[in-house]
Amino acid sequence: MPFILGLLGVAAAIFFFMLRANSTVKAAKELNRDTRGLQHRARGVLQALIGTPLGRVSDPRLAATILMIQLVRTGSPVTAAEKTKILELMDDPLQVKDASAMFERAWGYTQPRHFFSQVAEELTPLLCDRLTVEERRQLVSMLTDVANAYGETSELQEGAIARLEKRLMRF
Repeated sequence: MPFILGLLGVAAAIFFFMLRANSTVKAAKELNRDTRGLQHRARGVLQALIGTPLGRVSDPRLAATILMIQLVRTGSPVTAAEKTKILELMDDPLQVKDASAMFERAWGYTQPRHFFSQVAEELTPLLCDRLTVEERRQLVSMLTDVANAYGETSELQEGAIARLEKRLMRF
């Protein structure tokens, strides 16, 4: 009989702790949901003060490389043909001395399945300030070449390139 009472006591203690843990998790989720707006505002203020990594890019050749990589990373992983095309464009029109090092640096600024337009929006002021109209057209042409490197340009890529071209030519 004492063994059964002890077993019931242990089971009751486990049940009590499970209930407490469950209510604690629910309270933490509710607190996170209630403060989500404050979290976003704090992040926005911090980015306004410090800036984003893309906002600190000052080399237009690096910005162009970032855009080429992000364009192909938006939909799927980068293929060998796309990487080769980007490296070729970095060599000839961009005249980057160490293309593989700049490619790796630019890769760090991109994210898989991240929206191209968000990256382009942050880099557009730099490109408009530092590139001539002809160089901007050449950048749009390079982006189109990269989008066509593996196959047909997707509708998503075409739209993104068209929006960037509009923004670049507006200035």
